[in-house]
Amino acid sequence: MTPPMATVRTRFAPSPTGALHLGNARTAVLNWLFARRHHGAFVLRLEDTDTERSVAGGEAMIYEALDWLGLGPDEGPREGGPFGPYRQLARADRHRARAAQLLESGRAFRCFCRPEELEARREAAIAAGEPTGRDARCRDLPAEDMRRHEAGSHPAAIRLRVDSGPVEFTDLLKGTLTIDGDDLGDLVLVRSDGRPTYNFAVAVDDIDMEISHVIRGVGHLSNTPKQVLLYRAFGVRPPGFVHIPTVLAPGGGKLSKRRGAAGVLDYRDRGFHPDAVLNYLSLLSWSAEDGEEFLSPEALVERIDLDRLGAADTEVDEEKMAWLSGQHLRAEPAERLARRWAGVLDVQGLGLEDADLRRAAEVFAKRTRLVADARAELESIFRAPDLGGAAARQVLSAPEAATATRLAREAWGGTAWRPEPLALALRDAMRESGLPGRGFFPPVRVALTGQPHGPDLGEVAYALGRKRTLERLAAALS
Repeated sequence: MTPPMATVRTRFAPSPTGALHLGNARTAVLNWLFARRHHGAFVLRLEDTDTERSVAGGEAMIYEALDWLGLGPDEGPREGGPFGPYRQLARADRHRARAAQLLESGRAFRCFCRPEELEARREAAIAAGEPTGRDARCRDLPAEDMRRHEAGSHPAAIRLRVDSGPVEFTDLLKGTLTIDGDDLGDLVLVRSDGRPTYNFAVAVDDIDMEISHVIRGVGHLSNTPKQVLLYRAFGVRPPGFVHIPTVLAPGGGKLSKRRGAAGVLDYRDRGFHPDAVLNYLSLLSWSAEDGEEFLSPEALVERIDLDRLGAADTEVDEEKMAWLSGQHLRAEPAERLARRWAGVLDVQGLGLEDADLRRAAEVFAKRTRLVADARAELESIFRAPDLGGAAARQVLSAPEAATATRLAREAWGGTAWRPEPLALALRDAMRESGLPGRGFFPPVRVALTGQPHGPDLGEVAYALGRKRTLERLAAALS
């Protein structure tokens, strides 16, 4: 999609009513990727006017989720910027000024009808099979009636004059769409209590913040013609609208707490790699031209193309997200992965140093999909083996156990400490012993980990380190 403006500016405008779930996060991902792809700006604007549903700490949870995913805004409540404030409630003066501008230009008018009157007439229109949006009683009040109403105590709402006839707008995925102005009616911009309506506030804020592309869920499609009318009333070119399909629960249906609507931070706490969640969310609406699915954030930025967005709803697939998490873990530099693992391990209790974690990351990343998987993998290896248990005693008391353990210790004593040389040296020791593999390897494995099964012994020894490995073999011999 060719940007209609010189500078691409996208926005993510959640309500701080709770944790960021996958559907909202997918919207943030696409806005961030598209802005980065075109060297533009990604704006966070909080639509905090729903004070009844707002959650204490909701803003902090949104930022925490975005930061974990690596979606740092360029402008927002925390970052500031040239188009602030970035909280909708704090923009009330700007909304009033914009409403006054439309009144002065004649594009809007004051409506003195009471809400109960409007509701009664709406029900009558429904009963008569007529459009419900058009209620022109106050549209062209004579000046005398206007002054009389203004002198009264009842405050007025402000409504946009909407002409009859087609209202056309374009969506990237759905093409050109049309709705009749009579079906929309004269839109309420500001309620009689002074509060702006959602569509008026959103349009004013998008205009003021020079948003070039509005990428949002398809549930907002019905709002688009109303906002387009406001752009035209202000004489401003509308942004490019992209309404992305709905994210469904596994098996279909609306996301809910019981059906796949876990918050983004829940996936962090379960050990998913953040780049994998970002990668997965991008694939809920978009696909690379070559079909590649494992993509780094940098690759996603380079390849994102709104023309390749799909229009079909898509279901959450945690298995696929976990697979991507494993791919991203394996691709991560060992030093960085070691730092992630340090956050989920009892480092002090296991006596682990940074070098131990780096070695383990080199050889065991391929055995994990979630960061939390390191707990089971590494603790079983680094925890001191219980050689006094019945299973360990049975293996170590076999006639060939002492020979195997001694030869392994001798072979490894002078070997370069890398997985491949360690594995080769151990196989050479086995051939020297004359023992079959099933008699040679189990005592060595039990001596190192206390377990009869596990990863390749060369990798185990490498992860444990020379000093710890030789000490454990000596302990088993004694």
